[in-house]
Amino acid sequence: MILKHFLLYSEADDGIADVEKSFTFQSRCITALYERCFSKFQNENIKQINIFCVKDSPNPTLTIVDGFCDVEIHYDVSEFFKLEDKEKKELVLVILKQGIDKVVKLNNWESKPFDDAYNCVKVEKHKNEYVWKKPKSSPNRNYKAEVFINHGLYLCEIYLVVKDKNGNEIVKKLVSSTKPDELIFSHYLGELNWLSNYEVALFNRPKSNYVLNIKEVLFNGCKS
Repeated sequence: MILKHFLLYSEADDGIADVEKSFTFQSRCITALYERCFSKFQNENIKQINIFCVKDSPNPTLTIVDGFCDVEIHYDVSEFFKLEDKEKKELVLVILKQGIDKVVKLNNWESKPFDDAYNCVKVEKHKNEYVWKKPKSSPNRNYKAEVFINHGLYLCEIYLVVKDKNGNEIVKKLVSSTKPDELIFSHYLGELNWLSNYEVALFNRPKSNYVLNIKEVLFNGCKS
């Protein structure tokens, strides 16, 4: 089995849809960044680690069912919401490491792949920003379009970006701003295609699309 997913939960999160009050939503930007930094890990029976923050004494053992490993650590999540944004991201990584370290120790695993991912998140300065899939060139090869994602604590911003041959940004347009969870924002990520030399479209899963015409920018000289 291949381990590649990690999530944080709070017992107080049950049924909460408000991002401002949800530890799980706000922690996802860091757990997702950790996943991107992590080299898939082959093991006997775990494909996802779920770390539960509990006020009372945590269960010293692991619960593993159908590849999902639940581990508990002691932390009062109410304290999390009192922190500044930078502190929240740093703390999420600390909590994530505590839970993972417990799983690693109880399974007698090699810690290096997990430590490498932890250090990678720190190198990235806790910023989960990335280009989704590969950029695509226009039919005349003069421009490249890419989808840039900024996955933050409270929302995920999806941008459509066009650059010239030299990599200079011509235009950057916001496609969507939604809750910071892949199950939600992935619906806006279907397929990126050029419609002409000057029009590029991001098709999403509900079969709608966002079309960007760069002629306006080229001829008006503004990026907007």
